[in-house]
Amino acid sequence: MFRALTAAGAALAFAATAFAPGTAAAADDPPPGRVIIEVATVNGLGCPAGTMAVAMSGDNTAFTLMLGTMLAQVGVGSKPNDALRQCQIRMNIRSPQGYTYAIDKADYAGMLHLEKGASGTVTVKNSVQGDYSAPAKRAFTGPADESWRISNAPDPLVYAPCAPSALELSIVLRVSAGTSDTSTTTSFLALDSADGYARADFHLAWKRCPAA
Repeated sequence: MFRALTAAGAALAFAATAFAPGTAAAADDPPPGRVIIEVATVNGLGCPAGTMAVAMSGDNTAFTLMLGTMLAQVGVGSKPNDALRQCQIRMNIRSPQGYTYAIDKADYAGMLHLEKGASGTVTVKNSVQGDYSAPAKRAFTGPADESWRISNAPDPLVYAPCAPSALELSIVLRVSAGTSDTSTTTSFLALDSADGYARADFHLAWKRCPAA
């Protein structure tokens, strides 16, 4: 179902149009045309090269981005810079003729194990041009051994311009040893899933562009 993308990006191309942010309030039906996404740039500790993949839903209402595994950890088996993992991704989403999109919601999920005294945070942000909303953040304290989920849902929706534009993603995982004993224990926070891939699920809202 998924195809590996290079860090430079592999295009699933289609026609692009133009739209001014905020020109309309209510969402329209998804476009019938093919929606293809290009991963343009990937930066940061935590973005394994060559592991990117994108899958679009058949009805154009959502897509999934897979990144490999993002893992922040402290303690036995870790290095000093392993406590922080961050990834910045720039994606080009070119709408079918006459349409533009907004990110209605993005869901991120993973697993964690924190020893007593350790803590961790997840911070995520997905935005199009003109979206100045704050990132979503979730904090955890040990002892804990569980799965986690966080959503970033801009309010109000911000639609991308009716012109070639980018979706910017930022994912930050941070673990602090605190008072835990790092000589005998390991604490970690991972963007991960049962199949071993870090992933994020994006739900799209669509608008028709104003007639030229």
